Amino acid sequence: MFKSLAIQSFALAAAVMLLAMPENERQSVHADDGHSHAAGTHAGHAHGGTSIAYRLSDWKTLEYDDPGKAGQHLQAVKKLGCEARQESHDGHVDVTYRSPRWQALEVETDQLAHQWESWLKGAGFETLHGHPKDHEGHDHSNHNHGPDGAEHVAYRLVNWKTMHADDPGRHAEAVALLKGLGCEVKADRHDGHSDVTFRCSEWMHLELASHQAAQGWEDWLKQNGFEVRHTH
Repeated sequence: MFKSLAIQSFALAAAVMLLAMPENERQSVHADDGHSHAAGTHAGHAHGGTSIAYRLSDWKTLEYDDPGKAGQHLQAVKKLGCEARQESHDGHVDVTYRSPRWQALEVETDQLAHQWESWLKGAGFETLHGHPKDHEGHDHSNHNHGPDGAEHVAYRLVNWKTMHADDPGRHAEAVALLKGLGCEVKADRHDGHSDVTFRCSEWMHLELASHQAAQGWEDWLKQNGFEVRHTH
């Protein structure tokens, strides 16, 4: 029953997002039998798909002339766990939203992950989606890697490592971020604090749009015990 409800929830979110997209982009995105969760709601069950981590630190406002499309976008970002509001003035509708902490969206396939990632980036979100190092057969033609092309940061963490978090919000954010990186993640809460145990035993990589972004993630990964390779 709960699995069925989760799938229905994902399908509703997908439908809302598809309707909120421009007509010329809508045809490239299709709902699948995956499901989405805000970060930190994965305890007690496993998933066989792939994840995209996302956040939007600052408030973003989109202006709509069509109140229906504004409402669709509002519902889409609320489904993603964003703070969101809608305001009408001067003959148009503003949708304002943010998600200051990392959250995760889980889907069934890498292709679907890239479709959702494209939508999220178009809506102003920062995203993370780790790939296996070889990533054979993947088509990058529709990716926006910035004016200079993608920079690649490869990483792995062979042995299990544990983070401790006293703040439940930080615990949820860590789980989401590590899932977006493609790590195996175990979350546990006990004795007034939370543990996040993780590893990434095979080489994975991120494709990043700027040297600054790549350097920032290289530093973060090293600080958290990963082996890292950065190529330009």
